[in-house]
Amino acid sequence: MKIELTLLISIVSVLVGMFTGINSVKRNAEKDIARSSRETATIISEIGYVKAGIDDIKNKQEKRDERHYSLAARVSKIEATMSAHIM
Repeated sequence: MKIELTLLISIVSVLVGMFTGINSVKRNAEKDIARSSRETATIISEIGYVKAGIDDIKNKQEKRDERHYSLAARVSKIEATMSAHIM
């Protein structure tokens, strides 16, 4: 009788341990997935901010280039006019 009771307690203990372990693994996996999803979303939004910043810089550079070319053309015209008056 005593051996049967000990065997029954051992089997129940093993089953409870297995159940607890499986639940812990499942819960930790769900938390890992949620954490990974949050990190991925954060990275994607940060990449979006960087891309928007790069686009702004490109637009500003294009405007500066246009002003530079316009100024260079004006200077060339003035130089041509000055050299025509000198000769």
